[in-house]
Amino acid sequence: MIRTLSARLTLQLSFLFALLTLAAFTLSYINLKSILLEKTDANITIDAFEIAKTLQTGGMPEAIREIRLEAEAEGINRVFIRLFSPEREVLATSNLSAWPELKIKPQEPKTEDRRDFTTLLLEGMRHKTRILTQDIGGGYLLQIGFLLKEDTSLLVGFRQGFATVFVALVIMGALSSFLISKRAMRGVERIRHIANRVSQGDFSHRVVLGNDGEEIENLARTFNQMQEKIQVLIHELQDVTNNIAHDLRSPLTRIRGLVETTLTGKQNIAEYQEMAGSVIEECDKLTGMVNTMLEIAETDAGIRTMPKTSVNMAEITRDVGQLFYTVAEDKGLDIQIMVAADPLEVRGDRSRLQRAVANLVDNAIKYTPSGGEVKIYAQANETHILISVADTGPGIPAEETEHIFNRFCRLDQSRSTLGCGLGLSLARTLIRAHGGDIHIESQLGHGSTFTISLPRQAV
Repeated sequence: MIRTLSARLTLQLSFLFALLTLAAFTLSYINLKSILLEKTDANITIDAFEIAKTLQTGGMPEAIREIRLEAEAEGINRVFIRLFSPEREVLATSNLSAWPELKIKPQEPKTEDRRDFTTLLLEGMRHKTRILTQDIGGGYLLQIGFLLKEDTSLLVGFRQGFATVFVALVIMGALSSFLISKRAMRGVERIRHIANRVSQGDFSHRVVLGNDGEEIENLARTFNQMQEKIQVLIHELQDVTNNIAHDLRSPLTRIRGLVETTLTGKQNIAEYQEMAGSVIEECDKLTGMVNTMLEIAETDAGIRTMPKTSVNMAEITRDVGQLFYTVAEDKGLDIQIMVAADPLEVRGDRSRLQRAVANLVDNAIKYTPSGGEVKIYAQANETHILISVADTGPGIPAEETEHIFNRFCRLDQSRSTLGCGLGLSLARTLIRAHGGDIHIESQLGHGSTFTISLPRQAV
């Protein structure tokens, strides 16, 4: 059983090449045979016309003489001519010494031109004979037979020559097919080589695009994209592991401290209940933190499915603003919501988009001191929907803006504020999953503006 694809391609291409060559020979052979037969029929017809004309003008003696001259001119071993009376008796013949077993009898032609052609293998002859039977008027029938020896020899030579050429062409075709298949599989071989390196844990190499055809290049691009996706998944797994190992240690330490403190003395039931409540509160924080990290990792890796429907960002902006209005008011902040009158439609998951906007507003309220203000804008340009959240907080140093979206990022001025540093990271992850992004403009001491940019839904 042939297992390699290149060998199968070689066999299939060779078979197809042989089949097409055989078909071409068959058509050529049939065409050549037809041409030779038409030429023979034309020559015989001319001889018959000459004899018939001689019979009409010169009578029987001249016709007999013409029959013998025509046969001798063509060769008595190649042609025989016989003239029959209306009673179908032989009136004249050419020299029949080369035709000893000539026993065929003429049949009355049934065609409109009173002429019949037939091809027979006469007794005692090695080659077939083309025979014309023609009514030349007055009830006389003329029979002319032409031995197809030369035509047969030519066709035999053609077949033998083709057989030799056919073998050579099949060998050349197989060799060409092999080279073509190997060249076609060269790109696949490159992909296989890189795949072997990937299976051994080496993700540093990519499939080099060559001139192997669009299909192979598309396969190579897809493989490179898949490899990059695998690297992202591995990186996400490493990030989650590192975050769990480092950033979750503090909550666990606090829980352990609470338990140890409670168990070291003689506490009453109220103190145990207070300790249990604190532990539950810390566990809830840990659970939320882990769930958020998993959501970020799965969304970044494209694992989490995200149903997309038509979402009006104007409604989401108003809803989020109203949700945080009381919180901002309690903190002494002035919150303003400015939404464009036009529909701000995008394609996405409403709950995740709402969560992303809520994270930005919550972040702005959290870091804006009492007496400040938070402004929420929702507008659109020709291609994108823009949701901006501006605050009058402490601002972010320019050198820190590149890291503000990293997980567990906590700037110096935010150390005293509650939070785990995952809100902005989750918001950007959710927005990027919708084909958008979040941009930041900030000036130290003058607040920050976070802007969500989402592609507009096509109308």
